[in-house]
Amino acid sequence: MQLRSGGKVHIDAALEAALAQSDSNQRCAAMMLELDEPDTLQDRWGAAGVEVIMSTLTDRLCSMLRSGDVIVQQDATRFVISLPSIRVPELGAVISLIERLQKTARAAIPVDNANAYVTLSAGFCLENRAPSRSAQSLRQSAHLALLDAISQGAESARGYSASTTPDLSQPESYTHEVLQALQDGQIVAWFQPQVSTDTGLVTGFEALARWNHPTRGVIAPTEFLPALEAAQAMELLSETMLQHALRAMRAWDVAGHKVPSVAVNFATQDLRNPSLIERIKWDVDRFEMAPTRLTVEILETVVSENDDDIITRNIRALGDQGYRIDLDDFGTGHASLANIRRFDVDRIKIDRSFITRADEDPEQQRMINAIISMADQMGIDTVAEGVETIGEKSILSQLGCTHMQGYAIARPMPFDQTLIWLEEHRTHRSKTSYFPRRKA
Repeated sequence: MQLRSGGKVHIDAALEAALAQSDSNQRCAAMMLELDEPDTLQDRWGAAGVEVIMSTLTDRLCSMLRSGDVIVQQDATRFVISLPSIRVPELGAVISLIERLQKTARAAIPVDNANAYVTLSAGFCLENRAPSRSAQSLRQSAHLALLDAISQGAESARGYSASTTPDLSQPESYTHEVLQALQDGQIVAWFQPQVSTDTGLVTGFEALARWNHPTRGVIAPTEFLPALEAAQAMELLSETMLQHALRAMRAWDVAGHKVPSVAVNFATQDLRNPSLIERIKWDVDRFEMAPTRLTVEILETVVSENDDDIITRNIRALGDQGYRIDLDDFGTGHASLANIRRFDVDRIKIDRSFITRADEDPEQQRMINAIISMADQMGIDTVAEGVETIGEKSILSQLGCTHMQGYAIARPMPFDQTLIWLEEHRTHRSKTSYFPRRKA
């Protein structure tokens, strides 16, 4: 295995050499690996911490590669790998290698006397799938596959094919496509349930944007949100999500399901609009919903980093009018206790970076316990995000977290599936494992 610093020039040279070695029995491939949620890692661990994480990952990845493979750290959070001389058929070998690389990345990484947990998403291109036989074509195709993987969620892997993610080097055309999709109703709300840790009862749903692409299937927001932000179209997206959420709430009521609230995310662009309160009130009144049944989700970074008077006034007005306020991604934006109280926050959503492997790591448990204790003292509920295992469900309940959401409860789903899920959850709730809260 060869470790090289630098970027495109070095990896292209390695890929050209790999192509030159290929024959009918052995082919080559390009692979890209990237840290999932790099912004969250940067917020929690800082630039120095991310460097430690990448250094540790470099050692681990190198230990899994062959002597002829070449790995390059292309930027702060991405690796590119040249894989020569792969025995045909090569697809299975590449997929197996990705699984091993992702597995080795999952182990705890010591950073500043604590443990960081990370995952990697992967994109790859096999030699015979690239649009042309060149190093640049292999590398760019692996990059497009990586973007496709990232859009599918953490620790995904995708191979390049002719239908893979469109070339984002054409931002204007892509932005136009996303805007048109939003206007045509292709971007819709999916819903992820939140449940009580004490009773297992549904305490709400969060509305999450998904793009039902006519040829590529369902696309996650990590891919198309940057285009909407660049086009200053986040308000149009939140208006769409609000309409879908309120319509879903009314349908749940008609079907006899007790869903106390639905949460909608509002971005900085929304919160800076002086007419935001009137717009929300108009929609809520039109659907004849009590304000308490709408939860407004606001990123912690908005509260901690923004002194905009309009934003401050809007958040406070939402609380004054009875809308519930959730502070999202808590632990990544360093919001002060004064701001949490000043904005009358109802719940804080504990970022999933604290939740991962909480049942195995005492340090994670101490962090969660500190957050929950602070919230209890302030009379604020807590929601654990990204709960993926029964073990995490158990420890979070015992630590006193009041609500949970994540794959261990249910994945985000289109509205029609929520009706089926709610019925099944109501039927089987008594058989589901819920754990009593630990008393102080």
